[in-house]
Amino acid sequence: MGIEYVASDDVDVDNTNPVNSNKADNLEIPALNATNQYIEYYAGMSDEEGAEQVLNFSLEYIASKKHSAWVAFSFDPVTSQDNIKRTNEWNQDDPNIDNSVEVTESMHKSDGYDKGHICASEDRVYSVSANKQTFYYSNISPQIGSFNQKYWAALEKQVQTWGRSTINGTYDKLYVVKGGTTNRLLTNFTGVKKANDGLYPTTNAAGLTPGGLICPSYYYMALLSEKAGVYHAIAFLVPHSELLPEKPDKDEFMAYAVSIENLEYETGIDFFCNLPNEVEKKVEAVYSEEDWAW
Repeated sequence: MGIEYVASDDVDVDNTNPVNSNKADNLEIPALNATNQYIEYYAGMSDEEGAEQVLNFSLEYIASKKHSAWVAFSFDPVTSQDNIKRTNEWNQDDPNIDNSVEVTESMHKSDGYDKGHICASEDRVYSVSANKQTFYYSNISPQIGSFNQKYWAALEKQVQTWGRSTINGTYDKLYVVKGGTTNRLLTNFTGVKKANDGLYPTTNAAGLTPGGLICPSYYYMALLSEKAGVYHAIAFLVPHSELLPEKPDKDEFMAYAVSIENLEYETGIDFFCNLPNEVEKKVEAVYSEEDWAW
């Protein structure tokens, strides 16, 4: 079954990011929170020397929580290409984050959780440099193994299918924002399924893992498709749980589908704020499974 929500107004439908910047030109980037650190990651369009650099993904980092508020990126005929294998470039220092507030490998070690990508490794396989950046710990969150490897992975694969259909023209572009609910944490939790490290996942009363990392109680995706100037949007707000279907079908995905407006209400994030206001109001208020090429 899905989640029931109270109808709400947009967080701020009249908001937009500063003009003459990627923050305004890129529709995937939510309205920025000045208390967080905004970071853009660039990578080569290919692995050839001198290849053009493109915006790989961007994120807002909450230093006090050592977790991203969101990670945003887009699929287009270049960034949706599947050219390389997963690099597994763990334990890199993120050059954009001060060492005093950066997550380290030791915080994820022997904690009963997967190191769950927000922007998935498979989301960025158009070049080696693009894939390597997805392994920065600023893009990682502690996820229950069965959640990360089963339901969430299947939903990610569906989104990747939509994203890669920009190559054949089903969509011109797919804008994606993903994250965990940093305002709603999984507290006093003890799992019944062991992780790959042989330990059960646990959190304390503050929602912290054994390594001291916050553990979101929900993970979300906000999606905006563009085709010939027409936009459609849908969001998913998924409980961080061991009890989800392991091989979900469309109906089991749609059980956790919500409007962008409702996702904004739950997260406090203003998604797709760079759309013209009238378009934003329309696409954020409703969603339909019929708008998507399942």
